[in-house]
Amino acid sequence: MTTSAVIVNLAGVVTPDPARPWVVDCFENAAIALDGGRVAWLGRAVDLPARWRDRERVDGKGGWASPGFVDGHTHLLFGGDRSQEFNRRLHGASYAQIAAEGGGIRETVRATRQASLEELVALGEERLDKLRRKGVVHLEAKTGYGLSLEAELRLLEAYGELKRRGWSLDVTLMPAHDVPEEFQGDPAGYARVVAEAWQPELVRRHPGVAGFCDVFVEKGVFTAEQGRMVLQSGKALGLVPRIHADEFGSTGGAELAAELGAASADHLMFASDRGIRAMAQAGVTATLLPATTLFLGMRDWAPARKMIEAGCRVALASDFNPGSCACLDPLLILRLGCLQLGMTFEEALTAMTLHPARSLGRADLGHLHPGALGPVLIWQVKHPLDLVYWMGEAFVPEIVV
Repeated sequence: MTTSAVIVNLAGVVTPDPARPWVVDCFENAAIALDGGRVAWLGRAVDLPARWRDRERVDGKGGWASPGFVDGHTHLLFGGDRSQEFNRRLHGASYAQIAAEGGGIRETVRATRQASLEELVALGEERLDKLRRKGVVHLEAKTGYGLSLEAELRLLEAYGELKRRGWSLDVTLMPAHDVPEEFQGDPAGYARVVAEAWQPELVRRHPGVAGFCDVFVEKGVFTAEQGRMVLQSGKALGLVPRIHADEFGSTGGAELAAELGAASADHLMFASDRGIRAMAQAGVTATLLPATTLFLGMRDWAPARKMIEAGCRVALASDFNPGSCACLDPLLILRLGCLQLGMTFEEALTAMTLHPARSLGRADLGHLHPGALGPVLIWQVKHPLDLVYWMGEAFVPEIVV
């Protein structure tokens, strides 16, 4: 394609409106003008301005156009997998029992520490390619399966290489993902090492690769006070806080996110009413991860409806990881948002596109209004609702850049 073109023969375009909260614009018989990789014009085909009528045409083949998905919470890089542990859970072993026997996240940490830089980069590209083909045009990706300075540095180096190869991602430092074996029984000591030594060294050795920091505030992992120490250290280094919060119980994570002005608080199945109100007032994006609830067989879904009514900006994300959500399917997340979290289609689409982009500070992603970056998804469906209604269909978009 040349630097400018017009996508024509579209049944319509569906896109969140960045200027109006929760509003989704729907244009039938539409066209989209792209110039220099960005959307230059959007509207009905009959209203296409004269200056665009002689540009190269891209045939939409009667499909519906949408913005690309933005996945605001992934653990993209790790070694090995835990499919055998998954089967053990199906046979009745609990997540806690497997962890007590030395499995769980420790198994992934062992495999990740053994993986070379080249292996990690290859795994990342394989997973990114799968996500891209399914319509994910940008994502957030965390470290956190190294849990040693050397391994976390290698993960960060791998992410830097993926960015240099042109993959569109934002990176989050998360050495405080769990307490490694070397610090068992001393989470406070480990949080202190991460805050005072490891995060500064990670930023010093690989400047500019990561823009965010994260910590798992949860019973049996880190307290809110320990999480505050880690995130304040990251802020002092120029990193924007994100936080794993209130996944298995109310631990004050949502309140901490609001206190620190975090970009997002994630999971939130057990967020308190006070925490929800605080997030709404502070502008913290509530990032919900319904596929994790499904994968773990939990019955407590995040209260999306309550959050929306309280004024929260809600996002949906995959939480792709080897232990609690082996999912690379954005349509599953979209469908769970509607079918289990009680969101409308328009809300779920906004939560998969515009809101995660905003939580990452990307005003030019997650919508198709003028100025937006131009990866456009074209779906061969009669109506965008088909993406949810036909819940077993593996729709694959054409991606126009």
